[in-house]
Amino acid sequence: MTPSTSSLTTLLLTTLLFSCNLNAAQAFLPSWLPGVISTSPDLNRYTDECTSTTFDCRFSIGLTDAVFPINDFQFRLCKGHGADEERVALPGADGPRPHLSSGPHRISTLKDGSFVTMEGIQSVPLTLGAWELIWRSDSQVGYLICGFHLEYEARRNTNGAVLPKGNIYVTFPVWSKNGLEDEWTMKKNAERKYKEFEDERDTQLQKYNAEGNLLKKAMYFRNAVQADVDRDNISMYIRSDVPNKEDVMELSPCLEIVKSGTIWSKVGGDFHSNGHRLLGSAILRSRE
Repeated sequence: MTPSTSSLTTLLLTTLLFSCNLNAAQAFLPSWLPGVISTSPDLNRYTDECTSTTFDCRFSIGLTDAVFPINDFQFRLCKGHGADEERVALPGADGPRPHLSSGPHRISTLKDGSFVTMEGIQSVPLTLGAWELIWRSDSQVGYLICGFHLEYEARRNTNGAVLPKGNIYVTFPVWSKNGLEDEWTMKKNAERKYKEFEDERDTQLQKYNAEGNLLKKAMYFRNAVQADVDRDNISMYIRSDVPNKEDVMELSPCLEIVKSGTIWSKVGGDFHSNGHRLLGSAILRSRE
């Protein structure tokens, strides 16, 4: 082996070992480190497509039967933001993974939400509104997070559900249209195969029950078991988090937003610590 060839071989081996060690090390790195979880290259484009969208939203406060609605809350997603004191903190931009966030942007409230009590119509003014879009590079779905501040708690009944004062957040899943179409196709194919295996299992069980020959009964039972195993295996490809067509509406030419979201608040400390409280659900009734 010549000196040049030896040097090249050593360089290649060193590079390979360094790459392997780096990949192995990344498995033990905390996920909030930039580069371990990377941002979608389409995040800026998706953010621009969300800007200037107006929503008409309905809140359902509470997690049991004793919920109360807050109706007709209308707001617009604006581009850019003011000083930090003019907005609420956001879990992405102000949390452990800011590189996954679009950054904070302003929300303009067009109409306060309201609910009805024995005293009449009560307004729910939400201020300091801000929004962000969070999207990972390896995902077809991101999240629109809207944050607001409520000066006084909203409560319809003394012992009923309450929307507490302080910062509250509303999260809606957002899908790329191409990604959602792909998921619908895969889900449809998986559901078709699931039904085929289920029918095959039932057919084999019917033959098992009608057969008197022990050898044939054993064969039919084995076939039924195999069909049931195949059915269970295919069920792994039927994702429960993929919304149906009636559950989404167009957000932009490239995006679909899920019409149902969650309302929650942060419990204890900033977004670098765990702790969330689920407050209810939100329904988007229309957008402009």
